[in-house]
Amino acid sequence: MIVIMKRSIEVLLILLLQCITLYSQPYLSKDNYTGTWETPESWNPTWLSPQSIINGYNISINGFITANSNLSFTGTTSELIVHDTLVIKGDLVLDNNNDLTINDGGILIVRGNLTIGNQTRIVANGYFIITGNLIKASSINLGSFTSNDNPVKVFIGDSISSVGLTDNNPNYPVLNTVSPATIPYPNSAFAFGNTSDLMNDPIYSFFQTTCTTTTPTITADGPTTFCDGDSVTLTSSEGSTYVWSTGATTASINATAAGSYTVQVTDANGCQSLPSAAAMVDINALPLVTITSSSNAMCINDLRTLTGSPTGGTFMITDGPGTIAGNVLTASGTGNINLEYNYTGVCSSKATQSIIIAEKPIASAGPDQELQFVFETLMQAELTGSETGEWSLISGSGTFGDIHSPSTRVTELSLGENVFLWNVQNGNCDAGEEVIITVYDLVIPSVITPNEDGKNDYFIIPYNTIPAELTIFNRWGNIEFTNDNYENDWSGRNNNGTELTGDTYFYVLKFENGIIQKGSVLIKR
Repeated sequence: MIVIMKRSIEVLLILLLQCITLYSQPYLSKDNYTGTWETPESWNPTWLSPQSIINGYNISINGFITANSNLSFTGTTSELIVHDTLVIKGDLVLDNNNDLTINDGGILIVRGNLTIGNQTRIVANGYFIITGNLIKASSINLGSFTSNDNPVKVFIGDSISSVGLTDNNPNYPVLNTVSPATIPYPNSAFAFGNTSDLMNDPIYSFFQTTCTTTTPTITADGPTTFCDGDSVTLTSSEGSTYVWSTGATTASINATAAGSYTVQVTDANGCQSLPSAAAMVDINALPLVTITSSSNAMCINDLRTLTGSPTGGTFMITDGPGTIAGNVLTASGTGNINLEYNYTGVCSSKATQSIIIAEKPIASAGPDQELQFVFETLMQAELTGSETGEWSLISGSGTFGDIHSPSTRVTELSLGENVFLWNVQNGNCDAGEEVIITVYDLVIPSVITPNEDGKNDYFIIPYNTIPAELTIFNRWGNIEFTNDNYENDWSGRNNNGTELTGDTYFYVLKFENGIIQKGSVLIKR
């Protein structure tokens, strides 16, 4: 009898344990199955009436389950275990002693708030995304929030509403905002990430696939066809954040340029819509109108043909001394002529231009000059007190001491013609005149006949106004005669005064200005 009773007790214990096991975790989502929480077929065994308020039993998620309402775990101790993926399109409430475990590889997305009670334990070894607030129902910091990841895979879109969870509370290291033990996220700087951190995480693309945001609409507050310079306000349908194709991030924008406008809306749960195109805002661009003819200064009685773009517009003088005949402008006096070019297509626009009219100066560069083997001279231009002038080289060579002085000295002239321009400006008008300075070369004799007949007795250098050094060599390169300051007085004698025999001799002339002349001379007696 005792044996039978003992056996009966063992059977009852086994049955009781089985009942407790069945009661504590009766619902598991089907493995690798995609469905909704509210559909009985999502569950194994079939859950004839899926509940959103869970009291007293555990639930395991082994497939991709979407809950289209709030979920509450309350009352008797129970646990939500996520092995695969659970998306809650609402709030999740974990009351006292109701726990949550997200295993490695698991994903839990709460598109709303998470409320936790006292002694609620959360283990987030997979992804846990809360788009709203995390609310601790009591100020008592019992319970825990841990993870085996570094950095943790927890993202909170809004705030954490109870003090004591975000400091150094050892039970809540995932929520540490003071000195995280794990690698902090770059945007939040906390152990958990925020919305910006989520957008940079590999999970973000999957997170967006679970969104159900509708395509935003765009309305206009007035006509959407007008000319540049006018505008229309475009307003997007409701969202939490906005990103327009213009870069604006407000609900409404002021459209002032032609084209279509798109907006991407992010709702309170962090879901982004696809960009939505507004009806085409047909803003007719103002024609690009320019005056293409020169705006350089004119002088009295000058003529200028005016041109503008696009062609077909009309010119008018709004102010100033001038007349227009067709497209030809005549300057009739000094001052400023203000022009306006008007063009009308679908829209009208205009361009303006101001032209200075001044008296035209008279340029006087001075007389032409002829120089005999002289390579510098003084210029003789004229300049009045109200004018400015400038020398420039046209041909030949020459270096001015002061290019702006009418009487400057010019040096380093070349043999032959050296042509210079004296340009005079009076305000914005100018005039120029050329002056020619001709430098003639030396004609050095190639033969002397020192027979004292008064004809060709000396080695004469014409126009010898520049001091020169003369050296005479014989055909063997020996120096026969030298004179450091030659004065046209060599008559075919050497340095000793002895007559040189009739022959060909060679000379070197070194002038004070650095010019060297070489050649030969024949002595005929």
